[in-house]
Amino acid sequence: MLMTGLSGWLLYATIFAMVSLSLSVPVYLESRKREEGSIYPRRDILQIGPLRRAVTHPAFPFWLRLPVVIAFLLILFAGFFGIQIGYMNVAPILTWTIWWAALIFLILFLGKIWCLVCPWNAIAEWVQHLALWGKRDTTLSLNLRWPKALRNIYMAASLFVGLTWLELGFGITIVPWATAGLGLLILMLALVPALYFERKPFCRYGCLVGRVSGLYALFSPVELRSKDKEVCHRCHTKDCLHGNDKGYGCPVYEYVGNMDVNADCILCTECLRTCPYDNIAFNVRPPATDLVKARRLRPDEAYLALVVLSLTSLHGVTMTPAWSGLTATIASFLGGGGGAAVAAFTLGMGLILAMTPLVCLLFARLAATLSPNPSLPLKRVFIAFAYPLLPLALFYHLAHNSQHLFLEGQWIIPLASDPLGLGWNLLGTAYWQLGPVLPLPVIQPLQLGLLLVGLAYALLVAHRIYGRLLPDGRGVLRDHAPLVAMLLVFSLVNLWLLTQPMMGRMGM
Repeated sequence: MLMTGLSGWLLYATIFAMVSLSLSVPVYLESRKREEGSIYPRRDILQIGPLRRAVTHPAFPFWLRLPVVIAFLLILFAGFFGIQIGYMNVAPILTWTIWWAALIFLILFLGKIWCLVCPWNAIAEWVQHLALWGKRDTTLSLNLRWPKALRNIYMAASLFVGLTWLELGFGITIVPWATAGLGLLILMLALVPALYFERKPFCRYGCLVGRVSGLYALFSPVELRSKDKEVCHRCHTKDCLHGNDKGYGCPVYEYVGNMDVNADCILCTECLRTCPYDNIAFNVRPPATDLVKARRLRPDEAYLALVVLSLTSLHGVTMTPAWSGLTATIASFLGGGGGAAVAAFTLGMGLILAMTPLVCLLFARLAATLSPNPSLPLKRVFIAFAYPLLPLALFYHLAHNSQHLFLEGQWIIPLASDPLGLGWNLLGTAYWQLGPVLPLPVIQPLQLGLLLVGLAYALLVAHRIYGRLLPDGRGVLRDHAPLVAMLLVFSLVNLWLLTQPMMGRMGM
């Protein structure tokens, strides 16, 4: 199925809106001169009694994880034993068209809630503790310390690059057995560290899904925090970190009393059970709070932000007929055959991965040259330039995935009756002929709106983060011009991608 790209007056109106936002938002933000602080509107939804009792019950989150684990096992079974035709097998549809596309929408509204129900994490935890729920003293783990050199998210970023290379370079999104094999591989990546190391170091440092979710969750309008940090600081036992008879210590080594961003917490809810002072809240708050407030900027997060933007763009590029023609030409030049095709894709992917940080570096160099602070290191400017790219990546990712989810997602209904492609009709829906969930004339304005929202938030994040590096704590418009120009360039590239015709994920 070839999905037509954007064109006409809607496209030109979006270009005009992007340029207008780039000129007006920085002026508006500069004029407000609002004082920044740690206080922002929030509401603890765990004040709802039945909800708090549910999430603090010993069997929580087992009853949430169980259906997800069953779906994961279905994907493995269907992938290995079902028909090996992508659109006739539930494994690729459920994995790539439904879960992978819907995951970004889930993060947008509920942060890292996927980590709570993740089947890889659940199975690894059940095996590690030899229990489905509740606190047990027995464990299969050797409880070794995670190597200090690996206590960063560079491994997760590398795994994300590797997954994308497999996904797009080898077309595993349409190969049932390969989809199942990848799921099994990630399970092993979660299970093996759980058997050797204490707690869940893979979730904290290595999980490609969790770490990308962690970056996007900085934008999320929900957070798990302490109600009163003074209560935490007066607590000498630090049960949320070390555990007690009611639950385990934080599996990702987070101390709630110091936690101020969503990036690392996996919402396991252990701290809700172990805190003796009932001092844990799950708040609703303004979007992008973690991105705009003052905090230490991390080089590994900045690197992953650049990788995420590159790979979200790559997903769009590789689904265009132009990319197919280009890689075919390169493969022919290299001599043809399967090896040449893989080499051509790898060259193209490497080029896109290199271009994003290079463009960011060029604009950062220009900003450092124009900065009124001559001692400002280029590295700090470069890192500050990477963080505003997160809203661009997130909202382009949402725009791109909305086509797959709303144009192809309905295929899950007939496949629910025949998940293995063996001619079954278990639910009576196997022969249903369904149209898209949303028609393309509705999806396309939604995509454009998402790009504009992403640019607006990127400009806000840029103003807050880069402004702190300038002498007066805010900066002037001239000093922000290179960063604003960079965000506009990347936004226009994302818009251009949406103008291109694209193949459906299943090639249907």
